[in-house]
Amino acid sequence: MTNDLDTALLRAFVSVVRSGSINRAAILQGKTQPALSQQIQRLEQQLGQTLLLRSPRGIRLSPEGEALLPYAERILSLTDQLSLKPVLQGEQQRSIGLAEDFVSGHLNRVLADFACVHPRLRLRVDVADKQTLFAAFERKELDVLVSMPLAAAATPDQALSMPLNWFAAPGFDLQAASIPLVIFSQPCTWRDRILETLNRANQPWHIVFESSSLAALQAAAEAGLGVTALLADTPPQHSQLITELPPLPDVTIAVYRQQGDTDPINQQLAGLFLRELQRG
Repeated sequence: MTNDLDTALLRAFVSVVRSGSINRAAILQGKTQPALSQQIQRLEQQLGQTLLLRSPRGIRLSPEGEALLPYAERILSLTDQLSLKPVLQGEQQRSIGLAEDFVSGHLNRVLADFACVHPRLRLRVDVADKQTLFAAFERKELDVLVSMPLAAAATPDQALSMPLNWFAAPGFDLQAASIPLVIFSQPCTWRDRILETLNRANQPWHIVFESSSLAALQAAAEAGLGVTALLADTPPQHSQLITELPPLPDVTIAVYRQQGDTDPINQQLAGLFLRELQRG
């Protein structure tokens, strides 16, 4: 017999994980703590697995909870899209602009899932540097834009602060007097902040590889050429997080729609991008 999962239980589980505590999740959901705890217990009973490990210091995910989380989030994302699905008359197109600096599996999954839920909608995605994307946005060639803000640009729907992290190939030697950097080419706000951080910490550095391509930086770091600074969800494959270097400042990522846009499809796309970025 099929053991169908109740999406309300999955939503309770995700809310607790993202909030960091049952108390905070209960407040956000407008429920009592016992009611939310019962939902988590019902989900654990249904799956026959312990999902959350509780202690006086709070909660953390069990290995089974870690495995369930991405599936639960995707199920909820698809459910939300279906519940808000507008009726499309004929084939329609929406144009999306994504800055390559943070194109990740999260954002790609938003587009793939959205296309599945809206089979009559054709998505065109432009991936480029932010100057090119904002120029296209100003020409009204893009319906939704996800990018770092540009000075004097339009006001975003919402802006989020996200941390940069240091990454390098496993076993990379950090003992050299000067740190070899794999870094974005100019013009790049990230580059300026990275170099300023190292200079303030009196950490010598030299650039061994630079490119405007995220994929090129990931490949260079994975090959062991040097250390790179990227968002947490765009690390090079087979890399390790580096904590010995000075901590980097957060960067701002924003989601834009055209001024006065009330199109429900565009609203839904912007909301899904924001949700995925917040999950990190």
